Amino acid sequence: MAFSSDIENVLNYLDQVSGEGLRKRNDLGTLLDLAADSGQDEAINDVIFRGRHLHNLYRTLRKTSPGAEGFASLEREFTSAVEALREVLAVVLIDADQEQVERFESQYYAVTQGSLRNLIDLAHDLGVLKSVQNERKHDRAAEDGGE
Repeated sequence: MAFSSDIENVLNYLDQVSGEGLRKRNDLGTLLDLAADSGQDEAINDVIFRGRHLHNLYRTLRKTSPGAEGFASLEREFTSAVEALREVLAVVLIDADQEQVERFESQYYAVTQGSLRNLIDLAHDLGVLKSVQNERKHDRAAEDGGE
């Protein structure tokens, strides 16, 4: 899919700052493009927030042994975060064409390990975007406070 130059610039920048590159670059671009076209600022910000949350939970879960205290609670929170991200993705996809909807359904909504892995990879990319947003917000606040 061809993206606008603005979306392409954002994706290129995120590729650079992520260190290892984006994992689901085209799908992230599709989401950003859909949200921009339909004025879904709140929905895309919710997707970004929930994506980062899911990826943070995933990293924590991987570092925690199954017998550790709180592991079951962490697993439940992870499962809840997966569903929450899927729900907000659906909001952004409301105005998508049928081909895009079918692609996201097969890639992110199937009840398979591959689908979960894809969602975690997308969450990684959303986490990179959230980090950039936070850095920009912090830089602006520092500039405003420094005047």
